[in-house]
Order: sequence, then C-alpha cells, then structure tokens
Amino acid sequence: MISRAALLIGCAVLVSAAAPARAADLYGNGMKDVGYEAPLSAGPSWYARIDGGYAVHDDPDMTEIGIYDLVDEEIESTWTLGGGIGYYFTPTIRGDVTYDHRFEADASGTLLDHYAALDGERSFGIESDVVLFNLYYDFNRGGRFSPYVGVGLGVTYNQTTTGIATSTCGCTGTIEEGDETHVAGAVMAGFTTKIRGGQSVVGGSSKDGPVTVDSGRNLYLDVGYRFLYLGEVATGPIVTTVPVAEDPTVEAIRAHEFRVGLRYDFR
Repeated sequence: MISRAALLIGCAVLVSAAAPARAADLYGNGMKDVGYEAPLSAGPSWYARIDGGYAVHDDPDMTEIGIYDLVDEEIESTWTLGGGIGYYFTPTIRGDVTYDHRFEADASGTLLDHYAALDGERSFGIESDVVLFNLYYDFNRGGRFSPYVGVGLGVTYNQTTTGIATSTCGCTGTIEEGDETHVAGAVMAGFTTKIRGGQSVVGGSSKDGPVTVDSGRNLYLDVGYRFLYLGEVATGPIVTTVPVAEDPTVEAIRAHEFRVGLRYDFR
C-alpha cells in the first residue's frame, strides 16, 4: 500500500511541474501562442535608373585666337538621355554612377572690331557625354513623397560639330570639329514617389496577421532639377582655303536641367 507520505510527495511534484506552464499561459507566452515568423528581409541595396531631361544653358564666354572676346554668345537648349546604377549606403544616403548623353545644341557668337577679315558670326554645335559619381540624401524615405538633395563630380567629353564662320568681307569659312575632356560637377534637388510597391507576404503569422517585408522590387518616379558645370571646349580652326584663325573656344559651359526618370530597386 502506498503510504500517505509518498502520496503527498507525488502530488507536490505534479503541482510544481504544472505551475510554470500555468503562469506562462496567464501571460500569453504559452507555446500555443508562439507564431513562427519568417526572418525579415534586409531591404534593397542596389538600384538601376534611367533619366531624360531638358537643358537650358547660361550664356557662355567665347574667345578666339586666345585673346579676342566674342559678343552675343549663346547656347541653345537641348535634350539629355542617360542612366546609371546605384547603392543604398544607409536608409537616407545613397550614391550612383550615371552616364548622360547631351544631344547637339547650337552655339553662336560674334567677333567685332578686330580684323575686318575675321570679324563676323561664328555658329556650330556642341554635344557632350557626361559621367558623374553622385551622392544623395533622402528626406522622409518611406513616405509618399521623398525629397532629396545631391552633389556629383565626374568628367565630360565635349565635342563641337562642323560650323560656319561669316565675316564682314562677305567671306564664308568652315569651323572644323574639336573636342575636349574636362572636369564636370553637379548639384541637384528633387523628389521621388513610389509608383509600384515591393511589399510581399513571406509567410508565418503573428497576432497582427501575416508578416510582410520589402521585397526590393520598388519602382520610383524621380522628378528633379540639376545644375551642371561642363567646363569648356575649343573648336577646330576656321578654314577658307587655308586655316585663317585659331580655334574659337567656349568657356564656362553651364546648364540648368529639368529631369524625369525611373528608379528600380533590386538585390
């Protein structure tokens, strides 16, 4: 027969074993309440972009033969098209490398009050290929609209197309092509808005429902302004039957670009 003491000891053991489980249930931490959540995604790190824009130029400085200043200098507006690849360093700081082709823009200037055989209008085209290393700061990232500011530094390959030189003597010459590589710089500002989200259900559940994470497939619309410094470029010589002047030079090329693009996040 089981003694009364043994029976009491057995009951005490059972009660002590059940007490922690009951306490856990009271605080909602029992095994039956545990959800198996999938690990959260680290978020997108890389992105690609494509951009187009319309550029308006400040009036440049133009010289000829290295000493004569032209007057009425101007560069007409043009279009740009480019793209790049970038990386998110932090939730608010990102950087990218971009390439843009700037289509031909008409440039012109007039030489006055020098040698009669040289005085007259110069007209030719300028186009550029620009590579920039850019760094941005995003405000309110994750909101519906995310403003940003940025700076860029790189190089530009400026090229002039064949042009025409007229003179007060009624002569007409050809301005030969020229090219020059120069340091380029940019300052930009704008905003982005998400036009396709990258939220995905990854399985598992919690008391609040299924767990969702950023899949890294976000698509953004980017609208902005960029001030671009493109350095300078010299044409080839002015030629009639023989070269008669040194290269007309366009200095301090500056552009105000209004840009629209798409940015796509991926891993």
